[in-house]
Amino acid sequence: MQAKKPIGIFDSGIGGLTVLRKLQHALPHEHFVYFADTANLPYGEKTPEQIISYARQTISWMQNVKGTKLVVAACHTSSATAIDIVSGEFNIPIVGTIYPMVESLLAHYQNRCVGIIATPTSVQSRMHENILKNAGFQGEIYSISCPKFVPIIESGRISGPELTRCAREYLDIFNHKKMDALIYGCTHYPWISETIQQIVPSEVDFLDPAEHIASKVSQELYKHKMLNTSWDKTSTQFFTSSNPERFASQINLLLSIPNPVVKLTDLSHFDQQVAVNQ
Repeated sequence: MQAKKPIGIFDSGIGGLTVLRKLQHALPHEHFVYFADTANLPYGEKTPEQIISYARQTISWMQNVKGTKLVVAACHTSSATAIDIVSGEFNIPIVGTIYPMVESLLAHYQNRCVGIIATPTSVQSRMHENILKNAGFQGEIYSISCPKFVPIIESGRISGPELTRCAREYLDIFNHKKMDALIYGCTHYPWISETIQQIVPSEVDFLDPAEHIASKVSQELYKHKMLNTSWDKTSTQFFTSSNPERFASQINLLLSIPNPVVKLTDLSHFDQQVAVNQ
């Protein structure tokens, strides 16, 4: 039955767990498949061609091997670089991280100044800015590249002096520039929100796209009549492209799931064309 199929979520590492957490809360009857492409971490330093290839492989595997009914690209770099290009190759809905929050920004921050912190690739592509401007946003957008955040977070240092030094280096400019809202342009960043909020002025609103992603996924499932309304015991399957033991310890730490089962899965040679568009 279509409704009982799982929802796929992928990211380069633990960032997408912030999205999984929101989805589990919003959709308590759904099953999930989570893939962390830690072998290619960090995506923010990869070329657009590499990111497109990773996204295509992952979504193809999720659709054709894991039988997912919908896939969430829980990664701003993938969403900014690949999703518009590859989504038409598949016959299931694909939800990115950027579009779901646009409506809220237009409603609450039109003609105001918003900051975006993101990976180098996302900032260089200007995708956040282009999407907002194309949607009619007329305020000021100020983007900051934060290349060290993801490696630090992935190493488990979600607090401490090194993180604070980097955060001050990247974010101090927001103390000298009047800003109404700061967008977490990478799903990893909510894990360090406490440090970020200590540096950025207190009157700034902090926007976590995961909340809007959960709302968008719910709408897509309802529209396509794929909501799981059964009371079966839900499940989450975890996969990673390297070091499953390390990823299991991160899941335990961040989501308080004891002894999670994580399977090592290499998608680098996955046949991208299998069953695509069938």
